[in-house]
Order: sequence, then structure tokens, then C-alpha cells
Amino acid sequence: MGPKQKIACAVGISVFGTVVIMTVVSLIPGMFIPLRYFSVGIFCSGSISTPVCVLLVRQSEENRRLRQELELRVAELARLAQIDGLTGLLSRNAFFDRAEQVHRQPGNWYLLIDIDHFKRFNDDHGHQTGDAVLHAVATAIAQALRPVDLCGRLGGEEFAVCLIDCDEDQATRRAEHVRASIQALRVRATNGRMMRVTASIGLSRGEPAQPIEASLHRADIAMYAAKTGGRNQVRRAA
Repeated sequence: MGPKQKIACAVGISVFGTVVIMTVVSLIPGMFIPLRYFSVGIFCSGSISTPVCVLLVRQSEENRRLRQELELRVAELARLAQIDGLTGLLSRNAFFDRAEQVHRQPGNWYLLIDIDHFKRFNDDHGHQTGDAVLHAVATAIAQALRPVDLCGRLGGEEFAVCLIDCDEDQATRRAEHVRASIQALRVRATNGRMMRVTASIGLSRGEPAQPIEASLHRADIAMYAAKTGGRNQVRRAA
């Protein structure tokens, strides 16, 4: 029901109530109200109730609009809290929250991804170029995964992935696909130079009986083995 219909309905109820009250009073012995006074009562009721109803309905509509706007803002803030603003991936907390929900099921694998020599991008070309590298890498990772897989930025140049329900061969192929997708990137620096990007990746099996941090720790050790082993490669945790 629109505002005009609400006002008309409220005024109608007010007028109808006035008529009913006057009729009841008129039936009381000695309290008869002449018919001509009913029109006066209806006019007074309508003239008084109309501006009041207009004010109340407008206030109600404004409250409804503000409530809807507040709900939208709360929903947007909740969404932003789940997303890393620079990369568009899950934030650290959101990644752990969602990974915890599937960690107890068997068949999950974890990737820990670290961009090689990332400090050089910032030092040699500025933080704007570093941000462009982070965004490009995040996009490459997301596009290399399935919709069911989880991916988040843990902080700095480090990313984490949870591969859902796959065996060792599938996990290894997907990790290699992620690595190759990052290696294929060409990011333009602020000076116009095109730069290549690589990343070292640690792969570990998810252990449902252990905390998720234990699986990520093994992936972290494997990732550092990839770093010391020459970078731009995937190492699987023992």
C-alpha cells in the first residue's frame, strides 16, 4: 500500500470512528444528536486527522527508508569485512573461517603461495607497482581455481588456497596450474616497463584430525623449500 492509500485509509478510519461514536451517543436517551451535526463531526474529524495522518505516514515512510538504507550498509560492511580490499580475495579472517567449515572433511589440500622477490617491485618501482602485482597475482590465482576452492590473502605477498575434495595428483596439477598462471603474468610498472612475476608454492594435505594451522604450517615449510630450491616451483610437504 502506497503513502497516499495509507493516508486515505487512516483518515477514513478516523471519520468512520467519529460517525460510530456519534451514533452510539445519539442512541443514549437524552443525548440525541441531530443529523446536521454529523456532517460537522465528519468535517472536523477529517480536517484534524488528515494533517496528522500525513505527518505520521511520512514519518513512517522515512523510517522505513532509513531502515532499508541501514540494512544495506550493514550488509555492505559485512561483505567488505570478508574481502581483501586490494586483491578482491577473501581476507585472512574470512579465509580461516570458511576453511574451518570444510577442514573436517577428507580430501582437502592447502597451498601457501609467496610472490618471489616481491620487495624488489616496491623498492625499484614503487608501491603502486607492488599493488598492481598483488592484484594481478590474486586474479591469476582465482582464475586458476574452481569456484568451490577457497582463496585468501594472508597478508603482504602471501596467499593461501584450500583445494576442496581432490586427490594428490589433482592437487599437484592444480598447484602447478596456479604457478604457471602466475609465471605467465606480465605486469606494467609505472615507468611502462613490463615485468615478469613468479611465485613459490608449498602444498600440503589437509589433516582433519589436526588444526588447520598445522596443515598450513607444513605448506609454509614446503613453500620455503621451494624458495631455497630456486623459486618459481611447487614443493609438496613431506
